Amino acid sequence: MESNLKRNSSTPESIMAKYAVMKRDEGSPEKPVTKYTGSSALRPIMLFLAAAAVTTSVLVALPRPVKNFILSSQNTSNSTLKDLQSGAPTYAIFGKSHTEEHLVHVVNVLHRFGYERVELNESWNLLWAHDYPFLSLPDLKNLGKHQKVNHFPGCGYLTNKVDLCTTSLPFLPRAFRLPTQRVDFLEYAHAHPDPDALFVEKHNEHRHIKVRKPSDIDLWSNDSFVQEFIPKPFLVDGHKFDIGVYVVITEINPLRVYIYTGDVLFRYCPVKYYPFDSENVDKYIVGDDYLPTWEVPSLRKYYNLFGGSMRNAFEAYVRDQSMDPSKIWPQVEHIIRTTILTKEKDIVNILHSYKQHNFFDLMRFDLFIDENLKVYLMEANMSPNLSSAHFKPNSLLYEQVLYSVFNLVGIRQLHGTSAPIFSDSSDFLASDKNLATALNTCASNDCDRNCNKEKCSLCLPCLSGSEYKMLHQAYEEHLHRVDMKRIFPKPILNLQNFDIIDETRNMSKKNAWMTRWFYNKCQYERTWCV
Repeated sequence: MESNLKRNSSTPESIMAKYAVMKRDEGSPEKPVTKYTGSSALRPIMLFLAAAAVTTSVLVALPRPVKNFILSSQNTSNSTLKDLQSGAPTYAIFGKSHTEEHLVHVVNVLHRFGYERVELNESWNLLWAHDYPFLSLPDLKNLGKHQKVNHFPGCGYLTNKVDLCTTSLPFLPRAFRLPTQRVDFLEYAHAHPDPDALFVEKHNEHRHIKVRKPSDIDLWSNDSFVQEFIPKPFLVDGHKFDIGVYVVITEINPLRVYIYTGDVLFRYCPVKYYPFDSENVDKYIVGDDYLPTWEVPSLRKYYNLFGGSMRNAFEAYVRDQSMDPSKIWPQVEHIIRTTILTKEKDIVNILHSYKQHNFFDLMRFDLFIDENLKVYLMEANMSPNLSSAHFKPNSLLYEQVLYSVFNLVGIRQLHGTSAPIFSDSSDFLASDKNLATALNTCASNDCDRNCNKEKCSLCLPCLSGSEYKMLHQAYEEHLHRVDMKRIFPKPILNLQNFDIIDETRNMSKKNAWMTRWFYNKCQYERTWCV
């Protein structure tokens, strides 16, 4: 904007010079303007000065372009004018809770990034929704170009506990929706007559979780389900635990998924698992008052003395048991990737009614491990707990997660500028040469003259505007990943043995297209492989 002010500055000297040029253009003799003594001669200059003063005042009042504001129906409100004058990008919060203790770290990081909070009905650049916002805020179907929301419409297909757990996936313990699948459940229990078999009865709102025998389960309970209980978990000092992996979906169709690798949230049950007692849920259910890593005896030295992360400390313990922890994480990535792909079509169908797809989703996948280090999925949380109210040491983890997420999705930290969120000035980060791949293939197939070939689908002359935008966004995500690792499109661990045809055979057309682009980038530069 400073350059705009310079280009439009209107000093008396510059106006006099402009007036002289105007007169020359009209056919007056080409001689400098010296002096005007009559009032009639001064009148045009005074009018020009007045007009220039108005123009300058408007420019000073607009420290960032008007196009960066959101809903056109709001652009004339007092709040919008206040936002225009502040020069800082804005965010609003949507949630049903009367308190915001769970959002302290979200607010802290956004303020450190230079963003200012506004009310929900004002003009905002970012909407942070702790609860599902799309039923309450129908205007989200008409997002502006420079507006983002931290959830995807239809994300409930992943985070609804009943819908997810009753999906037939090999890493999900067998589950049945109640009361509609009560007959199927009884048939399954009859076909597996283990006298020690137990099932977890869960409510969709995560209430009244308890392990029961099949005969003790209320088959007519609404909005609940029963899930097979895995009886032999891996234990640390006798404690069962779960692991929480932070996951970010940045795009749907084509899908892009990342996981946070800076650490993993480990939560240990406060009571030892054995002797097992189904009536004591603290033995097998992780609650708010879980046992943190730094209080587990065998992990203290790794976490407290040697500065390890929660994941590092756990892996050190696994190696102490003469087992290999590296077999865990490929399973985790496969589970997250497969689960999201399974639900992608459902989310795509919801997205059809939305004008702009300016969404991203931060969620947490909760998993557990059996005694053989086999990983199972428990659930996916739409709005994972980012509150350190119970455990202050977790504040660093939460803020590092948020820092990585914001950078990944294009929420940039401001450094003494009034640059808007999602600014077009980022175009210089990804130009044609950064997006172009497979030049030999494009040239040999004459893709500059005929794009009606599959091999031309990634060639620059054949890209549609929306496709170019997709690659542009994917490129910027790669540049700003911080501690995020891409897990879809799938990382290429061994380029020589990677079969791109086999990898994309069962993918949707757009997912295959994006996967081939990453494969092409990987061939040119190995940092794109993972």
